[in-house]
Amino acid sequence: MIVPPLKRGLGYLALDPEDTVPSFLRSMADAQTRFLWMTSAPPSAAPEGGDLLRVTTLRRGLGTVDPRRLQDLRTAATTFFDENGPGLLVVDCLPSLILHAGIERVLRFVDDLHEEVAMRDAYLVVFVDPRELNRRMIAWLERELDPLPQAVEVPPSEGGRLTA
Repeated sequence: MIVPPLKRGLGYLALDPEDTVPSFLRSMADAQTRFLWMTSAPPSAAPEGGDLLRVTTLRRGLGTVDPRRLQDLRTAATTFFDENGPGLLVVDCLPSLILHAGIERVLRFVDDLHEEVAMRDAYLVVFVDPRELNRRMIAWLERELDPLPQAVEVPPSEGGRLTA
């Protein structure tokens, strides 16, 4: 099983196109790590072992949040942690959030999520396609978040679980 070695309480930045997110989430699910995936992409479903929250202005209803309502997204994250314990929060919708809520509010939002993850001893991974964000935003993310480590093979004796 291949999973990146993540440390609890930290936030990570992955400068990858969004098509890498589903395979990352499958590896996390295989490692028995519960996750909440916040995305603006129209995926068919989250891999087993996780929840999907679609960020969109097109539909209203269960499993969707308007990108202008950052507080609702933060509440969804805290509710996920309350119900599942210290899991993994994956965010790959920053361009949509910036478009609808503004860069300053989104910077505060990411900072708030990072604090929440640190307090709950959980994980945060923000996926960004560098072609979709300006260099200043990427530089801020690089200062605030650690780079996502490369995947490594997990020995069978560890049971595939991520540890501190």
